[in-house]
Amino acid sequence: MRWLYRVFLLLTIIGLAILAVQPYLPKIEREVAHFYDTWKSIREGRGLEVINEDPEPKAVKAPVTRGRNLITPELPHLETLKAQPAKDSFILEARRRAKQDPTAAMDWLQSQHSGSERLRGMLEVVALWAAEDSESALLWLESNAQGLARLETLNNGVELWAERNPTEASQWIDGMANDGSKAIAAKALAAKWVLAEPVVATKWVAGLPEGPIQKKAKEALVKSWVMRDAKAASVWALAEAEFNGDYDLLGETILEFSKQSPEEAESFVRDLAQANYSEIAVASHVMGRAEEDPAATAQWLLSMAPTDPIYSAEYANELMQIWAESDSIAASEWLSNQSPGEQRDAAISGFSESILRYEPEAAAIWANTISDADRRMEQLGRNVGIWAGAQPAEALNWVQTAELEPALRTHLANLISGN
Repeated sequence: MRWLYRVFLLLTIIGLAILAVQPYLPKIEREVAHFYDTWKSIREGRGLEVINEDPEPKAVKAPVTRGRNLITPELPHLETLKAQPAKDSFILEARRRAKQDPTAAMDWLQSQHSGSERLRGMLEVVALWAAEDSESALLWLESNAQGLARLETLNNGVELWAERNPTEASQWIDGMANDGSKAIAAKALAAKWVLAEPVVATKWVAGLPEGPIQKKAKEALVKSWVMRDAKAASVWALAEAEFNGDYDLLGETILEFSKQSPEEAESFVRDLAQANYSEIAVASHVMGRAEEDPAATAQWLLSMAPTDPIYSAEYANELMQIWAESDSIAASEWLSNQSPGEQRDAAISGFSESILRYEPEAAAIWANTISDADRRMEQLGRNVGIWAGAQPAEALNWVQTAELEPALRTHLANLISGN
C-alpha cells in the first residue's frame, strides 16, 4: 500500500505544478522558441535576431527639430472669450444668483469679493439683468456700485440697453447727475447708437449740455462712426468745426478718412481750401496718408505744384516725422535724393526731430544740411540743446569738431554751456 500512497502523492504534486505553471505557458513557449532560434542561429553562423516580445508595435517617435524661434501661444479674440461659457465656480455662482435675484447677487458680490473677481462677476450679472430690465440694473449701479466696478458695469449695461432700446437709454442718461458716471454712460450710448441711427444719435449728443460730458460723447461718437462711414463722420465733424469751432474732431475724422480712401478724402479736403480751418484739414489728410503709405505720400507731395491751393512745403515736415518713426532708413534714403529747396528743408526738420531721441548726432548732421541759414540755425539750436541736456560732453565735442560757420559754432557752444 505504501507504493500506492507514493504514486498518489507524486500525481498530486505534478497536478499542482501544472496548475501553477499554466498561466505562464505562453511566455515559456516564447522563451523556448527564442532559445531554439538563438541556438539555431549560432550553429548556422548568423547574427542574433532580436525578438520583440510585445505583440503590439511601438510608436515611432518623430525626430525633434531644434530651432531658435520663440513659440508663443495664439490668444483668442475677445469676442471668442466672451462667447465661451465660464467654467469656474465663482462665475457660475454669480449667474445662478443673478437669475434668482440680481439685486441680491450684486450685494453678495460686493460683500464677498473685491478687485478683478468682483468686476467679472458684476459684468456677468449686469449682462443677465440688463437683458431683462436695463433700467433697474442701471439704477442699482448708479446708487450702489463703487469705484472701477461702477464705471465698467455702467458702461456695459448702457451698451446692452443701447442695442435694444437706445431712446429709453438716452432718457435715463438725461436724468443722471452731471458727473463722470454720466460721461461714461453717454460715451457708451453714443458709440453704439450712431452705428444704427446716426441722425438720431448725433441729434441727441448735440442736445447734451455743453461741457465735458458732451465733449466726451462727441469723441466717442466720432471714433465709432468713422470706422463705419468715414465720409459721413467727416461731414458731421465739418459742421461741428463750422458752427462750434471744434477742429479736433474734424482732424481726427479726416485722418482716418485719408487712411481708408486717400483719393476721396483729398477731394473732400480740397473743397475746404478756402476755409479758415483748411490747414488743419490738409495736415490731417497728409498725416493719414503718411501713416498708411509714407512713400506714396512723398511722391504725392512732390507731384503737387506750388500753385496748388492745398500746397505747402511744410507738409513734408509732417510726412517725415511719421515716416522716420516707422522706417528711418527708407525715409533717409528718400531724403538724400531730394533737391535743395524749401520742401527739402522742411522734410529735414521733421526727420531730424523724429530721430533726435535715438540718434542725436545723426539728427544734428542732418539739420546742418538745411539750405536756409536761419532755419538751419534754429533747427540745430533745438537739436543740440536737447542733446546737451542728456549728453553734454558728446554734444559739445560734436559742435567743436563739426564743419560749422564760426558764428553758428559759438551760438551752439553758448547753448550747451547754458545747460
